Amino acid sequence: MARATRAGYVAPLLACLFAALLGDMAWQQYAQHNADRAGAWSAQRLASALAVSPQPAAMTTTGGALLRVVVDDPAPRPYAFLPRLSYVAHPMAAGQALDPGSDGDKAAADAWSKGRDGAFVARAGGQWRAAAPAGARQVAVADVPAPDWARVAATGRWRLLGALALGLTAWLLLLWRGPLRPWRAAAGAGVAVLLAEAALALSMYDLTDHQAHQVRWVLGLVSGHGPAPEPLLPELGVLVLAAPLLPLVLAGAVGWFTCSARSPHRAAYAYVAPAMAGMAVLILAPFAFGLLLAFTRHDHGTFTFVGLRNFVQILRSEGVGFWEPLSFYFTLAVTVAWTALNVILHAAIGLALALVLKEPTLRLKGVYRVLLIVPWAVPNYITALIWKGMFNKQYGLINHLLGGLGVEPVGWFSGFWTAFAANVTTNTWLGFPFMMVVALGALQSIPKDLYEAADVDGASTWDKFREITLPLLKPAMVPALILGSIWTFNMFNIIYLVSGGQPNNSTDILITEAYRWAFEQDRYGYAAAYSVLIFLILLGYSALTNKLSKGAEATYG
Repeated sequence: MARATRAGYVAPLLACLFAALLGDMAWQQYAQHNADRAGAWSAQRLASALAVSPQPAAMTTTGGALLRVVVDDPAPRPYAFLPRLSYVAHPMAAGQALDPGSDGDKAAADAWSKGRDGAFVARAGGQWRAAAPAGARQVAVADVPAPDWARVAATGRWRLLGALALGLTAWLLLLWRGPLRPWRAAAGAGVAVLLAEAALALSMYDLTDHQAHQVRWVLGLVSGHGPAPEPLLPELGVLVLAAPLLPLVLAGAVGWFTCSARSPHRAAYAYVAPAMAGMAVLILAPFAFGLLLAFTRHDHGTFTFVGLRNFVQILRSEGVGFWEPLSFYFTLAVTVAWTALNVILHAAIGLALALVLKEPTLRLKGVYRVLLIVPWAVPNYITALIWKGMFNKQYGLINHLLGGLGVEPVGWFSGFWTAFAANVTTNTWLGFPFMMVVALGALQSIPKDLYEAADVDGASTWDKFREITLPLLKPAMVPALILGSIWTFNMFNIIYLVSGGQPNNSTDILITEAYRWAFEQDRYGYAAAYSVLIFLILLGYSALTNKLSKGAEATYG
């Protein structure tokens, strides 16, 4: 310990922990993904072979696979629209009718209904079930046990942990066995990298070997040699090997530049390391994954690298006009208008209420403060659903009040401007208490002597507000306005729960549009590209407003 400070050992330890976390996450996903691909291929291949040659003797339950052919029996029945199914080919139940009370027969009937119009494959509990048309009213069904690669995955995990433990030991020995030198930090990181990569490469080799066994087993059950499944996806393999590299290489680089110069802040770095670790896991890692996802296209569980194609499609507004709903530019304009109008209303209403509550002659100020803070205290999704009900055309309170004034009921979500107004009204109700609290705190910090001096000089109420109140509110209000605008820019709940983007997605903002592309259109890469553009817009906005906030800080300087 005398040759290297205690803080000097924290970086290798944290780097190896992060490398183990990232590497294990990537490895588990990689193993599971390829297990699913092999299981689905096996079921499809066996069902296709059975559809060509539906003979019970040729297809057995070898290896735990259950293979059978189900037929729609043409015999007369009381209700012609209800099929009566029976087994044409089954290792043990050939010729028997399907029993509606049997779980196995129910599964076969379900596969028949899904496979009679085309090939079908899906995960069913611990197995893969595939179906393929096998002639007139016949469907071949194959149930294949899902490949249990948990042992391979666990072996890979322990190999990775063991390799990183050895690498960490070598790293710390290098730091301890002599004075701190840059080459010792870099060499220790290099040893940990090589051991981790060797462990992952060996595990990936075992995974490939298991897939080869799966292929040989299936081809041994069917006649002929059909096409083997695609090899393990190389781009995913690269991600698995790259996952543990970042923390190890980063720690080695930091050690190279810092270990030769003793810093008085090393102990402080050790204390903030847990917080930085949490940020890396909860913020940096998801951000990096989303950034990588933006350069891919998702198709039935497979991600393909497409470069900048998603960004080009978004910025070109392919398939829609530039100023039509679902266009990036139309949605951006709606988002900017939504943000600007909300922030203005929040600030104006909040400041007005703060000025009223600041009056010393106002009674029951404590009660008013509690009541006015309630909209901000209630969870926003609850408030959004309440306001959505209030804007209901038939039963809503808003139309009920308008009816009392002789106004016809308004379909608030049938037109753009009315739906937009409903969203703004709801979010204004939610947002003004925050600005009121900030403004009230800033007003109470302004010295009363300034107002007394202004009274002596004969200043009017407006002059005092313009020359004293507003300038001294800037240090508190400008950061609040910046933060409020970022919150409002990404206010997902209100748009999604109140208007739902109606009519025709015209009131969607960028964040809800990205959500729809991901979870309604199943285009995760396109949605990730949307999110990256949102991040860049807010990054530019933050850079511009940073100068404004610095100017506000100089008010008391």
